[in-house]
Amino acid sequence: MRRHVPCVTKGRFRGSMFELDKCDFNSDLHKESPARPAVSFEPVADVEGVALLLWGEHCIECAVPACYSTCNLYQPRADLRCRRFQFGCLKNEAFKSIRGYGVEISFKKWAKLEAFGSTAIYPLRTAMRWERRLERLASLTDLIGKTAYRLNGNHNWAALTYELSERLVRALDRRASERIAPDEFLLEIYNPMAQEARLQLIFSECKEPSLGKGLHSPSAGAIPPVIHTLTLAPGYSRNGFEVDSLDRFLVPRVPFSITLVPEADSNARLVFLCADFVKYRRHPAPQHTGQIKCVVWDLDNTLWDGVLIEGDQVKLGAGIPQLLKYLDERGILLSIASNNDHQSAWRELTRLGIADYFLYPQIDWAPKSRNISAIAKQLSIGLDTLAFVDDNPFELDEVASTLPGVVRVSAENALALINDPRFRGDGTDESRLRRRYYQEQIVRERAAENFASDYLSFLASCEITLELSGYSETDRERVAELVQRTNQLNFSGRKYSARELEEIIADPELEKYVLRCRDKYGAYGTIGFAIVRPSPYALQIFDFMLSCRVQRKGIEQAFFSHLFIHHNRGGAGSLWINYSKTERNIPARGVLESLGFKPGKAGGVAGGGGAGMVLDASTPISCDFIKVRCAATSSSHPAQKSPTRTALQDG
Repeated sequence: MRRHVPCVTKGRFRGSMFELDKCDFNSDLHKESPARPAVSFEPVADVEGVALLLWGEHCIECAVPACYSTCNLYQPRADLRCRRFQFGCLKNEAFKSIRGYGVEISFKKWAKLEAFGSTAIYPLRTAMRWERRLERLASLTDLIGKTAYRLNGNHNWAALTYELSERLVRALDRRASERIAPDEFLLEIYNPMAQEARLQLIFSECKEPSLGKGLHSPSAGAIPPVIHTLTLAPGYSRNGFEVDSLDRFLVPRVPFSITLVPEADSNARLVFLCADFVKYRRHPAPQHTGQIKCVVWDLDNTLWDGVLIEGDQVKLGAGIPQLLKYLDERGILLSIASNNDHQSAWRELTRLGIADYFLYPQIDWAPKSRNISAIAKQLSIGLDTLAFVDDNPFELDEVASTLPGVVRVSAENALALINDPRFRGDGTDESRLRRRYYQEQIVRERAAENFASDYLSFLASCEITLELSGYSETDRERVAELVQRTNQLNFSGRKYSARELEEIIADPELEKYVLRCRDKYGAYGTIGFAIVRPSPYALQIFDFMLSCRVQRKGIEQAFFSHLFIHHNRGGAGSLWINYSKTERNIPARGVLESLGFKPGKAGGVAGGGGAGMVLDASTPISCDFIKVRCAATSSSHPAQKSPTRTALQDG
């Protein structure tokens, strides 16, 4: 007998801002059972208000409605929008949260979870009532939308529920009479997989169809995005993001979106417990709102149970190994300030297998305030970025009187640090090399805040690297997707069939380039494909497809410049690209015009004299902030062994 797992069941709150009504989990179709927590955890419990965020299932290469008929990956939901999650958003009551359940999502290729950035805070119960109203409204609008679609065939009617819900959320955000500022954006996630998952959280400017009072709309791309890369270890994680970092969207208010996307098209399976702007009943850090960079530990009856000098056989306290591992993986440094014999204490730390965690340990008989100051100096960090954990009130008071900026934590509350947003770190790969990269890490975390009005400087701070290679069979699947799905930055506007693509790949006269990209936040994966033919008259780009994920990052400029300088075997004096206008690729023309391309033909080239756009070599362009690593070869240019900075110079 077929068992269909219901998506919506009775819980503490029935409402949801995840599209639970579009879930189609079925045990006969999906091999994996709904996730269950492997270990117990305590979710946030002191939230008094949240904003209304409507989280939707989206595609990062969306080109609605054309992709419904042209994309090989299109799989319709009940409302005909594309199914980019394995089974939609599954309500999973095995997980605790402020709503009484988790939302389980299994991401497929090119999937993203996205919401309009509403920041108007409502009391928790009021917000839940709105969510329940939206859920009840969905039943009616689904019926109306399906009926209208059957009558007129318009896809917009099929997606009526999502469209109306999003419009309502935006309207409520605009009309909020008293705007209470949230404390932070809170992201609670349970990773049920055996391996860690990497997730990008992106706050970015978006279009607002009808601006309301107090909303401004600068030109597209004028405001750089705020990007965080999260490394989610198996199990529960909590990350809070300060609202101050989003001032570029809030002062003055401009419409923005919030996007959650697995890094480099990975297929992550995650349970979302909270993804909200929140207001706490009490501020989570009433005396110290900064981020903690180092936790300094006492030893006796704090890090371990027992007193070493009294001859006790010490052992680590319950939960301490897991806490140390968590802090270490989040890039938070660890040290020791303890009144003990150094040699004996270090021997025990080694025996317990945790000695390698600690930097510049101060184990002697000096006052602990003096030792904490020494640790801060050796690590080159401020005292207000340190926390000190001790079981003795006398020692905590001594540090407080001498070093008031240091956060004091009683040993009995140590395990609560895992849920304190001040101790979240950042969890990047670089942070795991904290001893080597710590000072660089401080610069990285603050870099984006310095470029709110200077987009080019922001891009330069991102450390973008473009990787070029020739086509290989391992690229077949991704290249086929690019030529089928790319729209906004599809310069020729063509969509190739599998047979046509095979013919292009087999043509020895054509050079094929595969583009990959990464920056300091993480990898984008394969983002572009180009078909090029050199000639003495013009370096011809017959086709160029680029993912919109790297739009407005200067990738086109860097590629054209590198191609002209390093893969121009005929010494051509101009660069010609096959551009043909479509309804969807207007951004591609904008890119070309901004670089100085003019409408024209590749004159004098047999078989290549079609209409397009031309850039003469006398029009210099530069892209000094992007590194290019090239493994592609042409008849005139071997693969590069080291990165270059690109600049298109006079021919």
